[in-house]
Amino acid sequence: QAYQASLVRHHVEALRRIKYRPTGGFAVARLTDAHPGITPALLDHERRPKAAFEALAAACRPVIVVAGRALPIHAPGDKLALAVHVVSDRRTPIADAELTATLSWDGGSQEWRWAGDVGADTCVRAGDVYTVVPDAEGPVTLDLSLRLPDGELVTNRYQVTVISCPP
Repeated sequence: QAYQASLVRHHVEALRRIKYRPTGGFAVARLTDAHPGITPALLDHERRPKAAFEALAAACRPVIVVAGRALPIHAPGDKLALAVHVVSDRRTPIADAELTATLSWDGGSQEWRWAGDVGADTCVRAGDVYTVVPDAEGPVTLDLSLRLPDGELVTNRYQVTVISCPP
């Protein structure tokens, strides 16, 4: 279920990011399971949401903040470059949005900040996260926080794992 949720989330975020060029949307191929099993459905046979259902709902919020997809595993010292976008389906522009990207790992962190306007029904490239993967093995987390002028906080989180490879 974790893999399915990740796959749904990243694909829907990517489709939202390219907004009408060339896609105008997406469809869910299988909403519910007819019987117990491991399937691509978003709800199980008793109509309980699977992890992918929650991922789809989060990726379909009216305003999302997203980063490009990184490889799930990195070695210490690898270069990491991720484009950060804000996607809005609102019919009105958003003025003075503030975006913070925080990369954190065991023993450290790094932060980027951007501010600006987001047009109505558009996708805006806010900036880029450029860094070198830290030497600390384990999870490295990118937290994105978008503060809208009305006080709404839009968040997203991505994680990669750092593993040292033997020589």
